Amino acid sequence: MQQAYNLIGFRRRSQIKAPSRFFLFLIALGLCIALLEVTGNRASAGFVAPADRLSISQPRYSGQWKGPDLKVEYRYSRDQGQIDLSGNVIFAYSMVMGYTLLHDFRLGAIFLDENGKVLQSNGLVTERGSFDTIPFHAKLKLLSSPVSMAFSYQGEAGGGDSGPTSFWFYPIR
Repeated sequence: MQQAYNLIGFRRRSQIKAPSRFFLFLIALGLCIALLEVTGNRASAGFVAPADRLSISQPRYSGQWKGPDLKVEYRYSRDQGQIDLSGNVIFAYSMVMGYTLLHDFRLGAIFLDENGKVLQSNGLVTERGSFDTIPFHAKLKLLSSPVSMAFSYQGEAGGGDSGPTSFWFYPIR
């Protein structure tokens, strides 16, 4: 009986034949691909909690949303797969009185299905300068049929006694 040796010169002790190893490899590869699919779908499918959702089921509506650092007074009208969204960003008193410079502020709209799953997101306004009221207006094509939306924002504030700071609200979990 002839002994089998590997490349280093040690005798092989594996009792698994080559075809069996191939099938084990295929099974392991299939499990890895399935695991990546499951975790990939969870990572890309973000959700927004019910407390952060704003209904857009009516054809027209005006309302107000309040975040930790600002409020958004908004109006929308929906018609045949698009939404006309406009309003004003008004910064909280603590931001206006504590800082003088606004850097890289961005406001976004996140559109959601009935379960709060993210369908699409769009930027509404980008601004830098002062903490004056920031108007926005956007006509957006809706890729699906969202039933609610949420706002997100981020920015940097400077010129205050306590130094520069970043602020944000991102409701997607």
